Amino acid sequence: LSVAGFVLPASDAVARNLPEDQGARGLARGEAQSLVPIVVIRRDVEAALKAVGDVTRVSSSLEAHVPATEREFKRLFDEFSEAVSYKQRFLDSNAFLVYYTKGYDGPSRPSLEADVNALETKQFGARNEAWIAIDDARAEVAYLRSAEAGGDTRELEGMLTAALAALDEYLGLAPAAVLDEARRAASSSY
Repeated sequence: LSVAGFVLPASDAVARNLPEDQGARGLARGEAQSLVPIVVIRRDVEAALKAVGDVTRVSSSLEAHVPATEREFKRLFDEFSEAVSYKQRFLDSNAFLVYYTKGYDGPSRPSLEADVNALETKQFGARNEAWIAIDDARAEVAYLRSAEAGGDTRELEGMLTAALAALDEYLGLAPAAVLDEARRAASSSY
């Protein structure tokens, strides 16, 4: 491309609306066995919240079964969550056309955007909110352990409460029978 005598190198545009692949295999997608680690994480976050006055116990609870990295944390959730649908991939890769045609797919046909997977969106949103809150709580624990901290744990309590709310939102999206089975398995194996 040449503009006013200058040559501009061509490059591909890069955008990402779809969640990154975290390495989940999805072999037990939607099954209780893949929900068990999330139930255990919720239990550990709840234990941390109950121990909020004792930063060492909070740290131990968050280190027990909660993955230390974002990728590993999200992979656990992605093992259970709905996979990104073909339709969502199509919409993402054709976002320009979908936007400017307002999802038009022909006469007497519904908009392409009419039936986007709401469960998938809610699962990924709750997963991401849980990670952010847990990561923030870990940073707050590190700060509270430092010499400059004053010992005020109100922010930590808020972060753990937010993590618990996000985990409850995620678990609330699972079928009740699957969640009950996962809770039984978590209590007997962890």
